[in-house]
Amino acid sequence: MSTRRPLRRGLRAPTPPAPEPAAGPSHALKLVGTVLANTTLLTALLYYFGLVNTQTYFGYFRVHYTLLGQTPDEIFGRGVDGVLLPLTAVAGAALLFLVLTRFLEIRLGEASWSRLLRICSPVAGVLGLALLAATTAIALDPEPFRDRPGIPGVGFAIGVLMVLFSWRRWTSRRTGSTRSSVAELVTGYVLVSVGLFWAVGDYSGAVGTSRAFEAAGVISARPAVTLYSAESLNLTANGVAQVKCANPESAYKYRYTGLKLLLQSSGQYVFLPANWRASTGVAFVIPRTDKLRLEFGPPRSVPPPGC
Repeated sequence: MSTRRPLRRGLRAPTPPAPEPAAGPSHALKLVGTVLANTTLLTALLYYFGLVNTQTYFGYFRVHYTLLGQTPDEIFGRGVDGVLLPLTAVAGAALLFLVLTRFLEIRLGEASWSRLLRICSPVAGVLGLALLAATTAIALDPEPFRDRPGIPGVGFAIGVLMVLFSWRRWTSRRTGSTRSSVAELVTGYVLVSVGLFWAVGDYSGAVGTSRAFEAAGVISARPAVTLYSAESLNLTANGVAQVKCANPESAYKYRYTGLKLLLQSSGQYVFLPANWRASTGVAFVIPRTDKLRLEFGPPRSVPPPGC
């Protein structure tokens, strides 16, 4: 029988290595922080939402956005317009949820709080599955929810959170562990991100249409434009008049009235008739060249005769 040799005075027994911690919320926070810190990803998302906004904005005027060569700054600006409110709403809702749950946990006490979680867990699971089923059906046929942008995507994200909450409570009762695995955290993060991406994309498109509707509503209040051209542009629309100048030495032989300038971008003008209507109106995309000259006047001004 061997005896253990005593340690020499002044020496300490080696400390056993600490076990590696299981995946928990800190791992999820690190993952989310890593993704959010990726400026390339955030820039790409902002550009995408701005592009969706741009497409719907010019689509309202029946102009394909690729004809205008929109600059990245213009697209990023529209992306911020379509993302700012959803991000604020999500952050506010998350903060309110955290404060409310913490308040209830302190107010009710440990026993009552645990009882409440046991009751809410199966209810959340059933409601979450119902939301996922409903939003999946909406994804297959989105037409009924065209007037409610963002709601299907938000419903999908909330449904995923409810199902994950119910699943986590069920597994913790079976295993006795309250920690989530990396697979659960990553899956939940990806699915919730898909729902929020869906919601923000729909909202950005709706913002583009709304901005176009607002711009169309004030067309009559925009300055009147008289367009002079060295060559005939053959602009034919209700309310747009073409006058051929009688002076043969005039540098601009044609004049067009009854127009409003919507915008100028990357060397392209977008003109609308002064009486433009969404149901029948047309838009003119004209390259910006030295053969054109623009004159602006009061919204309802009448240009003098001749050139």
